Parts: sequence; C-alpha cells; structure tokens
Amino acid sequence: MFRSMFTVGGFTLMSRVLGFVRDKLIANYLGAGQLGDVWVAAFALPNMFRRIFGEGAFNSAFVPLYCRKIEEDGDDAANHFASRTISIMFWILMSLFVLIFVFMKQVIVITNWGFRDDARLDLAISAGRITIVYMIFVCLMAAFSGILNSRKRFGPPAFAYVVLNIVLIAVLVFASSFFSSPLMAICYGVIIAGVLQFGVVWWATIRSGNKIKLALPIIDSDVKKLSILMVPGLISAGIQQLNLLVGGSIASIDLGGKSSIYYSDRINQLPLGIIGMAAGVVLLPEISRNLRAGKIEEAKKSLSFGADASIFLCIPAMVAMLVIPREIMHAIFQGGEFTPENAIAAGRVLAAFAIGMPAYVLARVYQPGYYAREDTKTPMKFAIATAVINMILCYPMFLWLGVMGCALATSIAGWLNVILLWNGLRKDNFVSLGGRMIWRYTRMFLSAFGMGAAIWYLSKYGEPWLLRDGDFAIRMGALLLLVLAGVAVYFIFILMSGVFTIAEIKKLVRRGR
Repeated sequence: MFRSMFTVGGFTLMSRVLGFVRDKLIANYLGAGQLGDVWVAAFALPNMFRRIFGEGAFNSAFVPLYCRKIEEDGDDAANHFASRTISIMFWILMSLFVLIFVFMKQVIVITNWGFRDDARLDLAISAGRITIVYMIFVCLMAAFSGILNSRKRFGPPAFAYVVLNIVLIAVLVFASSFFSSPLMAICYGVIIAGVLQFGVVWWATIRSGNKIKLALPIIDSDVKKLSILMVPGLISAGIQQLNLLVGGSIASIDLGGKSSIYYSDRINQLPLGIIGMAAGVVLLPEISRNLRAGKIEEAKKSLSFGADASIFLCIPAMVAMLVIPREIMHAIFQGGEFTPENAIAAGRVLAAFAIGMPAYVLARVYQPGYYAREDTKTPMKFAIATAVINMILCYPMFLWLGVMGCALATSIAGWLNVILLWNGLRKDNFVSLGGRMIWRYTRMFLSAFGMGAAIWYLSKYGEPWLLRDGDFAIRMGALLLLVLAGVAVYFIFILMSGVFTIAEIKKLVRRGR
C-alpha cells in the first residue's frame, strides 16, 4: 500500500513540478489580469466536470462494484460491466458537451459573475467552447483509471496527468506564435493533451489484458445499482465544485481576483495532490478489497495508516504556506505580466487556502471509508452542509477581506466537512482517536511550528534573493534551499520529540527494500 501511494505521489509530484513550469509560463504570457482571468474561467469548466463525473461520482461508485465483480464473478464479468458503464458515460458526456457548447454564454456568466458586463465575457465564451472538448477525454480517462487502480495499476493513470503539463509547456514554448494569441494556443493545447492522456490509460488497460469496448448502452441490474450509488456522489461532487464556483464567481468581481485564486490554489494543490490524491486513489480499492474479503480490521488499519501519513506530511506544508506565502508566490510566478503586486495579493490568498489544506487532504482519506462500503449518501449530506456554510460566509468575507475572504470561507467549510466525515466513521467504529494518538499528533504540530519559526527567520536573511526581480533561477534556488532547510529542521524536531525513532525509520527503510 505504501509503495502504491509512493508511485501515485511520485508521478503527482512530477506533474506538479511541471505544472509550476506551465503556470510560470502562463503567468508570463497572460499575467493576472484580463487574459489570465479568461484562461482560468475556460480551463475551470472541463476540470469541474472531471471532478464531478470522473474522479468524483463515477469512480466512488464504480470502483467498489468493479472490485466486487472481480472477487465474486471473475475478470470477464467485471470487464463486461465496465464496458457497459463506460459506454453509457460516453453518450452522457457527448450530450452534455453539446448543451454546454450551445449555452456557453449563460454558463460563463453563472460561473463568473464579474464577467457579465465586461470585455472578458466574449473572450471567455470563445475560449470555453474550445476547452470544453477536453471534458470528454479527461472524464473517460478517469473512468479507465478506475479500472487500472482496481487492479493495482497506479502508474499509468498517475502519469497521464504529467502528459497534460508536458503538452501545454510545449505548446506555449514552441507553437504559440502559430496562433492569434497565447490564450488560443493554450486552449487548443488542452484538447491535444486530453487525447494523449486518454490514449495513455486506454493503452495501459488493453496491455493489462482488460478488453473494454464501446457498446450500445444497456440498462441492467448492475448499471441500475451503479446509478443509484452515483446519484449521491454526483450531488456530493457537484456541491464541492459549487464551493469553488461560488468563491471564484465572487472573486471575479475584482479584476485579477480569479487569477489570484488560481495561482495560489496551484501551490495549495501541491500537498493536496501528492498526499491527498495518492492516499484517496490507493485507499478506495485497498479498503474495498479488504471488505469484500471479510478483513474488517485490515480495512480499518489501512484507513488509519492513510490518515497518519497524511497528517505527518501535510502539516509542515500548511505551516510553510502560512509563514512565507509572499516569498513563495514571488519566487515562483513573478516576471513578465505577473507583477510583485500580483505576488503580494496571491500570497494573501495562499495563506487563507493553507488553513484548510489539511482538511481537504483528510477528506480525501476519509471518503473511501464510506465509498468502499457502498455508502455514498452520507458524504453527500456532509457536502451539502459544507456548501451551505461556504455560501453563507463567502460574500460577507469578500466584503471584509477581499479575494482572500473567498479562500478563507472555503477553508472553514473544508474543516466542517472533515469533522463530519471523521465523526460519522467514529460512530461506525471505523476510526478512533485515543490519548496516545492525540499526543502523537500534538508532537507533529509542535515540530511543524518549530520548523515554521526556523524558515521565517531564515527567509528574512534570504529576502534579497527570494524577492529579487528578473532572475527566476536565483529566486528558485533560494526557495529550494529554504524548503530543504525546513525539511531538515522538521525531521530533527520529529526525532527529538519522539514521533518516530531512528529504529522505526530503519525498519521502514528495510521494508521498502
């Protein structure tokens, strides 16, 4: 299980690093103003549907049923079930694509309220009609990824996300001059990336011996059961996306607000992607298989391990983003159209997002505890409560704190969601929190705060390099040294406080070998 998490996390780290290169180029070409806002609005649409239909509702319902088919009826029956469900998904996506393409203006206005009487509206409609094609390929990619993950093939689906960033970087560097603007170049690049991403997982599925093919959609008892499980998942995933839409739509009232949300969230997504996504992707099939085999205690141990590892890794990331947000945003993105003032504004938003980052990581860990037991209704109820809190808080906090308030409202809602998820699992006797665990987590927090004090102190001496204008390599070198120093200090505090002993670390290394 740890090896699988490492595989997913490793490819996700590669994707995020390339994503920083991609976003650095986008920031330089488009900035954090009108064009930057339009790009964020156009790219958010297919990603929203990916999270709802692909990674969200479909996989949370499909993977447990597919694992059950493998265990009870064999590979052929499982693949037949997958072929039928993916065929239905394909026709739904095609219908959805036509509707969104026709009503793109209304979709853009609803999701970006600040665009309605703005020059950004027409640009966003044109860009959105290009990028929405990506929705078809990326959702099908997520469906095939569910098949591979169920069979412990985590590498190809994780690598597919790397492909997106490689293609967009190549388009911006080598092909943007062939288009009317860099905005149009990157929008068409998204379609090329979607085709290649789908090709990666489709080829891996075929190579692994799983024969999945499109067929006429047939509604049988298995598909009906999948649909029943998907409905709460659709609502749950849709509500989570509504949280982001509300914040983004209100942020669009300020020129550059949507860009600040986007660039700061890209940094916030680094630990969420590496830790939360890796844990969630691995835990769902892992817990599902254990439950199908009657290994209840093993399933509980898997969930507990996922939570412990996630907290251990994400707490220092949260503290770092709280103490040096301006330095992070300036070092990575400043240059070209992205000004030092943009970096300061985005840094404030990053700090607000960081407060809720551990909550979103833990939510990815705890949700499989419900989905593996084919319970999609309970997370849906919690998601609805989360959305209500977010919508109530977002606009007043925007009036109080500006764009930063939208991010802070999202963080508060995230903590409510994870508290509800944990409490529901506790009532089902699936998780517990004893005195020993509380003391362990307390020492992790204290170690992270000690690390935060150290990097804050070091950053003051490093300001001439971290905030240097016009020299990206020097800024990134200084930031990398600061990160490595923070990692070293954190592990020193971890060892000194007894969270882990040297003997335990050696034992983990021996197991890894």
